[in-house]
Amino acid sequence: MSSTNQIHETAKIHKNVRLGEYNRIGKNVLIEIVGNDPDAEVVIGDNNIINDNTRIFVYSSLDIGDWNVLHNDMLLMAEQEMKIGHNCWFGQNTILDAAGGLEIGNGVRVGMYSQIWTHVASGEQIEGCTLYAKRKTTIDDDVWLVGSCVVGSGLYLGKRSTALINSVITKDLEANRVYSGSPAKLMEKANFYKDVTLDKKFEMLNGWLQEFVSLNQDVQIRLEEKRTKLSDNNSDVVFTMEEEDNTEKGYFLLHNKTFNKSNSELERRVYKFLYNNKARFLPA
Repeated sequence: MSSTNQIHETAKIHKNVRLGEYNRIGKNVLIEIVGNDPDAEVVIGDNNIINDNTRIFVYSSLDIGDWNVLHNDMLLMAEQEMKIGHNCWFGQNTILDAAGGLEIGNGVRVGMYSQIWTHVASGEQIEGCTLYAKRKTTIDDDVWLVGSCVVGSGLYLGKRSTALINSVITKDLEANRVYSGSPAKLMEKANFYKDVTLDKKFEMLNGWLQEFVSLNQDVQIRLEEKRTKLSDNNSDVVFTMEEEDNTEKGYFLLHNKTFNKSNSELERRVYKFLYNNKARFLPA
């Protein structure tokens, strides 16, 4: 494991976990590979936060990308494959179950006390009980489960769909739609997104970058028509509106929301400033 990680002395991490850089793992966190599957594995990327008392049990495989936050007292159970993309946020006491397989995209936000299930099991099958099934659940990019939501097994939650607080989701959610209730029903007139031009996005981004510089006196900024460069004494970070023929690290491309990751201190500081609800990018 990289020495750049901050791991509390009370955390217990299985020796075969592949952990990237600049992760922060809190007290009493448990990441355990259990069972007898020789191919079972856990891969965790860079710049993730796994907060206190979160428990992770992996029987098959768990793959977590970059810049995710797993808050306090979560429970992850990866009996089958569980995949979590980049830039996701999970509130405290959330349960993620992958008994039937679970795939979570990028930028997904799951409010506290939510439960995502991929199996159902109750009475005895020998007595004819039919309440037994394992089915994969897929949550697409930028889905928002506001809080205390329950997601049933075998469902697909479309990109940018939203379920309001206390929603119980028993059917697939359409992309870009808002749902609420138990069971969750479509709110016909609700819409939480509007169209934004690339020029307007660059204008907003530059405003935030200038605010970042005003709060960090060691950083200089150079604004150009379609390009903005931040510099400190050690490195540069560049944001561009359109694709450039450049493979250098620390380049952020606004047109497709990707960046060539360097993990420099400046890059991580800037990204942390933007990350919460201003702008998120995906590693190229």
